Amino acid sequence: MEEINLEGTVYLTVAYLGMIAGLAIWTWTVVVRSRSIEQRLAAVEASIGLDAEQADNVAEQSVAETSDDATD
Repeated sequence: MEEINLEGTVYLTVAYLGMIAGLAIWTWTVVVRSRSIEQRLAAVEASIGLDAEQADNVAEQSVAETSDDATD
């Protein structure tokens, strides 16, 4: 069998393409997970009868209460 020698620019090109492919796969995974979490959160909000604006108000109140507890 012939051995393939990757030298210099060819090796660097293959390495960069591999890195770009890895980043693309990682980005796709993050986007898919984000969409899944958004759908699950919307389902939870719908199950407890909150619309998006009410949910934002609840989140702001929760953050305010947490901040108050941390300073005591």
